[in-house]
Amino acid sequence: MPILVPAAVPPPPVVVPWPTRANEMPQVWFTDPAGLTTKFNDWSNGWVLQPGAKGLDMPGYDFTQDQSPGIDGYAIRQVRAQGKEIALPIAFWADDSRTAYLARRRALIRSLNPKRGEGTLTVTQSDGAARTIGARYSAGLEGDESLDAAGRTWCMGVLTFACPSPFWLGPEVTTEWRAAVAGSFFPVLPLAVGNSQVLGSVTVDNDGDDDAFPVWTITGPATAVSLTNVTTGDVLVLAHTITVGDTIVIDTRERQQTALLNGATNLWGGLSDDSTMWALEPGLNDLTLTVTGSTSNTRVRMTYQPRYLAA
Repeated sequence: MPILVPAAVPPPPVVVPWPTRANEMPQVWFTDPAGLTTKFNDWSNGWVLQPGAKGLDMPGYDFTQDQSPGIDGYAIRQVRAQGKEIALPIAFWADDSRTAYLARRRALIRSLNPKRGEGTLTVTQSDGAARTIGARYSAGLEGDESLDAAGRTWCMGVLTFACPSPFWLGPEVTTEWRAAVAGSFFPVLPLAVGNSQVLGSVTVDNDGDDDAFPVWTITGPATAVSLTNVTTGDVLVLAHTITVGDTIVIDTRERQQTALLNGATNLWGGLSDDSTMWALEPGLNDLTLTVTGSTSNTRVRMTYQPRYLAA
């Protein structure tokens, strides 16, 4: 008697509930403190950045909270961005020999040594925008010889980098102002200028996602400089006489704040009591710049890097 069996039923087609595409990976470089650069997308030379990179966008945040008896919830008193970790899945190989592969691996290990100082990760997206962040290797290349992780002339793993600052930096933005002389041309920022001062009311557009801290360079002669961010109400005033050829650099960047004459003499004591190492807010900032005791040789230069929350 024939045995009845159920007819074979083909499985239903697999439907992916999201659009599928090949991962579009950014270009990623690591530059060590000595300036040696490794490009992790260099297929022809044996480097591949694989899908799965993490930490390229927003950092985490800490909130300082105040709680009051009898009131539900809490008030947020302060918000602080944390440092971040960036994880990069990397595969690399050498086609010719085990010796060449080991040389490449050892060179990478030497370059990643975090005790040598802070390196730089650079990410370039498909639109050409490049941003950098300070980074030190923290894990991922300890050595895994599992069958699916390494072979005679190849290996793969996830390199983890510790980034003390949560922000990605864009290219430097530099603007210079100077006193007028006959035939002078101001292609960017028109200034109202007197004989004894550089005086300008200008607007600076900070394209970043967070505050940007400028570095000011004042080239003499001058007797005092007053830099005001009208938008925030902050002022920076330094009284010190300099002559032609002298340079004052006021660095307002966090953890680097200095005021130096000719790169050596500390002028911090010459700052007024109400001075702050103010920042440019995201967006438009109205500034007023005044340098007394100036001549046509006097220059004021502002340099900053926009800070972004994502690569």
